[in-house]
Amino acid sequence: MATEEIMTITVSSILVLLAIITPLCNGLFRNPLRKKKSGCTKDGAASPLSIILTVHDQGYELERNLPILLSQKYDAGFEVIVVDESSTDNTDDVLTLLKSQYPNLYTTFIPESSHYLSRRKLALTIGIKAARNEWLFLTDADCRPESDRWLEAMSRHCNDGTDIVLGYSNYEPQTNSFYRFERLLTSCLFMRKAQKGMAYRYDGSNLAVRKSVFMSHNGFVKDLKYLRGEYDFLVNEYAQPGRTAIATEPETFMRQDKPATKTWVNSHLYYMETRKHLKRSASYRLPFNLNMGLMYVNYILIISALIHSLYSSDIILTAASALSLIITLAMRTMIACRTAAGFGEKLPYALIPLMELRILWQNAWFMLRHRRSDKYDFIRR
Repeated sequence: MATEEIMTITVSSILVLLAIITPLCNGLFRNPLRKKKSGCTKDGAASPLSIILTVHDQGYELERNLPILLSQKYDAGFEVIVVDESSTDNTDDVLTLLKSQYPNLYTTFIPESSHYLSRRKLALTIGIKAARNEWLFLTDADCRPESDRWLEAMSRHCNDGTDIVLGYSNYEPQTNSFYRFERLLTSCLFMRKAQKGMAYRYDGSNLAVRKSVFMSHNGFVKDLKYLRGEYDFLVNEYAQPGRTAIATEPETFMRQDKPATKTWVNSHLYYMETRKHLKRSASYRLPFNLNMGLMYVNYILIISALIHSLYSSDIILTAASALSLIITLAMRTMIACRTAAGFGEKLPYALIPLMELRILWQNAWFMLRHRRSDKYDFIRR
């Protein structure tokens, strides 16, 4: 057999092998639904719970979503505490009306004069201190549970062996597909990290934490100057090995209202600042970076081989390149769709490979914007 033929067969074999292996490094392949146990048991008697959320000029969101929280079916009883960050819209009117209908709704506020620290973290701290129960469920005004048994389902993970419970949340179905795909991927990454022993961060609006744990760590005292990242800092600072539970039952899912483009962009820029101050960052980002690197190497090799084979009229290499591309696209699409279906998400099949490729360039763009930003865009003046 000629040396050229041996080289062609070798290269073809490598292409097909990479096409099969690289999709298995995808964060969606290692999704948290593949692990049957969440890390905690369902024991103990039900006890009263507290739901806390902060609002700022979100009267419309409260009117739409708060009644769903207030109407949860939970026999042991619960309170909902809303902390108003000095809203100037109809937030106060909406809260007054709802308080007349729901006796378990309590409200407070922070003054407009609060400076030099994150108003969101201050508002959360006030709400947590006002809570009368040990387990606190933190969410946002633009979020709503998909089930009226959300609180009950989440509470099953609250036991003596757990300090934090992380639930799944994503944008409503009408939202841009890429926004939902990215949130799904991020959720799988942080949930798997928590399942492996030590939680790193939390990108969502559906978590529970013990009040005693929050208070014993002095709350957000170390991070009050940073405007956002409250859930990331909370999980990163308070998580202990084996004491973070993952709630993946459909009843625990939360939906967030469709974000404005500016809101979505700002959330990424805030994270670029937040992650500089989080512990265990390298070990969390390694699987993601590995997947991105292997994915691009795989595509580059396939396309290069395909161009070369067409130019040199190498039928074997052309067939191997085409087959490798089909395998890559098919496996990545099937993996993403299977994981998405497990979380109740519907994604456009044809766009999944393009959305995966977009993430790397998007992150590079956010990093560049963050570096060009004024530091006071992220720190309270």
